[in-house]
Amino acid sequence: MKRLVLIDGHNLLFRMFYGIPASIKNRNGVEIRGVIGFLGALKKLNNALNPTSLAVIFDSETSKNTNADLLDSYKSNRPDFTDVPDDENPFNGLPIIKKALDFLDIPFYEVLSEEADDYIASLTSQYKSTYDEIIIVSNDSDFFQLIDAKTFIYSARGKLSKLYNESEFFEKFHITPDKYVEYKSLVGDTADNIKGVKGIGKKTSEEILRSGFINEYTATSGNERIKNILKENELIIERNIKLISLNRHLDTKDITLKELDDKLNNYNVSTILTSIGER
Repeated sequence: MKRLVLIDGHNLLFRMFYGIPASIKNRNGVEIRGVIGFLGALKKLNNALNPTSLAVIFDSETSKNTNADLLDSYKSNRPDFTDVPDDENPFNGLPIIKKALDFLDIPFYEVLSEEADDYIASLTSQYKSTYDEIIIVSNDSDFFQLIDAKTFIYSARGKLSKLYNESEFFEKFHITPDKYVEYKSLVGDTADNIKGVKGIGKKTSEEILRSGFINEYTATSGNERIKNILKENELIIERNIKLISLNRHLDTKDITLKELDDKLNNYNVSTILTSIGER
């Protein structure tokens, strides 16, 4: 069984940084609690998911958010770390994390001109014929749209961690994954500051999408009140679909995947930091 695990780097770093409340500094006075959490999580993920290959994808300061052209408020609720003190900035641990990934011989890529989400989606599309399974590690719900027979989403939440396949997804949302983009276009997404359609909540969205897509619902003899709401909000729905849909067609030739060796199994976090001179 060939299994590729793709890790949403910033998503994991943020959860680890804020999941460890106490400050931990190395001998150089650099805050490394996010680093320790990240590397510890990496080892746990390796044990839990048993990947053949593993890669970490990061956003960068120059990652381009093209969706802001469609909606000014898109992701405007995200914190700005420009003037945040070093001890409170998760990004300050990135150089050490990248140094550790190099030491462990784990491929990583910092997306320079697009968003990491789209790059992960494109890698998933590109390598689907190469691997038997692809698991995306992230708590970003946008990735749910990629779930299929070979693609899974792993939400790492400690004891509440869960692997979402097609059946687990259906149990949660009562629709199939290919309708998730339209579902979110109707209910909105507070994480990305996207407002949904007023008058249509989760249960109504499930009803609309249970047997088909939005255009199929409006073409049939569905609830006239709901059909009128959909028609009145057609432009908002179309915009939201563009905002939520991941780009699966980016050029991903800059990252070369490789099979994992035993380094991650044989080292603990303390040893890794000592080995790269960051203890």
